[in-house]
Amino acid sequence: MKTLHTSQHYAAYQHPVAGLIVQSTRKAGGVRLTPYHPQYENYVDAFETAIDSFEGDALCRALLN
Repeated sequence: MKTLHTSQHYAAYQHPVAGLIVQSTRKAGGVRLTPYHPQYENYVDAFETAIDSFEGDALCRALLN
């Protein structure tokens, strides 16, 4: 499993089978985007090219809400 983003509030991981996993460290639960989801590659690319932690957190918030 590859870590894409971690911060005080969020964590995002890329798993080869499960896909993109995003979790909140403040609340229970999270979301999973399978590799077959139409936006999967776009989100993985966005996490990999995020400029800073604020951008990574914004991506996590967008997926969790």
